[in-house]
Amino acid sequence: MTRRSFVRTAAAVLACVWLSAGTSFAQAAQQPQPTTVKDPVCGMKIDPAKAKGKVEYKGKTYHFCSDDCKTKFEKDPAKYAEKEQK
Repeated sequence: MTRRSFVRTAAAVLACVWLSAGTSFAQAAQQPQPTTVKDPVCGMKIDPAKAKGKVEYKGKTYHFCSDDCKTKFEKDPAKYAEKEQK
């Protein structure tokens, strides 16, 4: 099997799998991608829905990867909020 025929076969198989799952390529392209936010304390990128904690500060919501990061932020929110702005 040549590389070109392999690629065509693989594409056809993937198309069949997607279509049999009830999702078209157009629908898949339109689905929103997961959003990530940055923990202002450690800089880790996290999914807000899976954040270990969140804090409102000056009208903005900050999300945290751990309780430790949340606690540090709560002790000095101005320090970390300012860091986030830079």
